[in-house]
Amino acid sequence: MADLLISVAGPGPRFAAVDDPADVIAWQEPATDAAGTRYLLMQSIGAPGVEAPFLYIVEQDVAATDEEELNRWYFEEHLPRLGAVPGVISARRYALVEGSGRKYLAAYRLERQEVFEGPDWMVARQTPWTATARLLFKNPQRKMRKII
Repeated sequence: MADLLISVAGPGPRFAAVDDPADVIAWQEPATDAAGTRYLLMQSIGAPGVEAPFLYIVEQDVAATDEEELNRWYFEEHLPRLGAVPGVISARRYALVEGSGRKYLAAYRLERQEVFEGPDWMVARQTPWTATARLLFKNPQRKMRKII
């Protein structure tokens, strides 16, 4: 069973990439039997089930030898710190269970696009542990999306 389904034309709220409005995905929680990429929820901070105008997504793979350290950083420091930034409605982390995609996905629901890279966000992510953990990312992809 999956907690999140991402598809091109499936059910759920639709989000367009801010830098490419033609890049649209459907985001469905909980996942149904529709076709798409499925993820299992690993960690959730903030208001569950509250939709937001902006969705910032970070995806990455990680070497098997670094997986434990990357997961510990996300659970103990990174997601809690970013989830506490004013304007962040929720912060969630998922693991891929079916479909094509990177192994991990973090999703931040934001009240405003400016929350991302704002002063509080920057302070929350500028730690020594973050500097070393980000080196563990393989094939990272980051995308800001807006609900349509």
